[in-house]
Amino acid sequence: MSEPAALPAPPGLMELWEQSLIAVVDPSVLRRAAARPAPSFGSAAGVALLSGTAALAVALAHAFVSNPVFLQQLPSPAITTAVGMAGLGVYASLFLLLSVALYGAGNALGGKGEFERGLQAAAMISALAPLQMLCGWFPSAWIVPALIAGWVAAGALEGLFNANRGPARAVCAVLTAGALGLQFVGRTFVDRTRDAYAATQAMTSVETARVTGIAALQAAGAAAQAGEGPASAGLPPQPAASGLDLLRGGPSEDGEAAGPETSPAAATAANTAAQAMQASAAGMLDALTPMLNMLTTSKNLRPEQKTDIKELQGLMQDLKTDMAARKKMDNAVFQAKMRRYQVLLMKVMSYGPAPKGSH
Repeated sequence: MSEPAALPAPPGLMELWEQSLIAVVDPSVLRRAAARPAPSFGSAAGVALLSGTAALAVALAHAFVSNPVFLQQLPSPAITTAVGMAGLGVYASLFLLLSVALYGAGNALGGKGEFERGLQAAAMISALAPLQMLCGWFPSAWIVPALIAGWVAAGALEGLFNANRGPARAVCAVLTAGALGLQFVGRTFVDRTRDAYAATQAMTSVETARVTGIAALQAAGAAAQAGEGPASAGLPPQPAASGLDLLRGGPSEDGEAAGPETSPAAATAANTAAQAMQASAAGMLDALTPMLNMLTTSKNLRPEQKTDIKELQGLMQDLKTDMAARKKMDNAVFQAKMRRYQVLLMKVMSYGPAPKGSH
């Protein structure tokens, strides 16, 4: 009497990983896998763990490339470990939830199979996690992994559970659409949070530069007119310098002095304070540039808001050009420009970052 043929061995970790990759282009591998025993829990969990680790490596590489100072912002080892353990727990929960969903769907759609088949199908789908992270680097490419996962899930329901083809594909199509919707909402939230943070940082820089500029202006005025001015040197009081005379920090291009004769010490002090004011004013204008550039890309700005931003950018450029050229300007003209600059700045800062994709 001949001995019965030995049952084929269940796939191990590496073979299950290989089947996961082949299933993307050849769904028949799932039907052949159904003829063999289901893999052990260790093999299925191992594939899921390897996939999650590879996905985390890709995500960290993306963070390092997009933000070179990322390493300097890492929290303490204890916090990093706690966050990593929490993330591992969430990932394991999602893996088990997907296993239960596939097991329930396979049996509900006319098929038949044990829970281990659900683990096998979930492990094979989890192999797409690194691809999901990699596609996140490119615009709109994040859609592709979800579509592939829906394709593999439908093949798993048909091949591993022998579920009815039509209902299986319909259910997977609905679930894929839901997954894409959740990803879109999540990515939109992250993008808006990042934009809001960038706008907050820009406004903080603007406020810091504004306060510094006011202090420098007060120092320049004090140096030019009060404590270190001509009166302290025993000379007659001199006319007050105009706004751009303080900003330019020296004589005009034609060699004309900023005012009548003063003592060397007073001239040096006034020139130093004026140079500090010029540097602070230039820094304030430079700090505004990123915020204005970000606002100009918004799609929900009204025409009058776009006009205000364009006028403010032009006024900023005029001020920077005047300071760089050390151009002398009438004090009344300078004050009128500064008043208009302040009005426009307050209006533009009230607009805030615009949501992406809104109309």
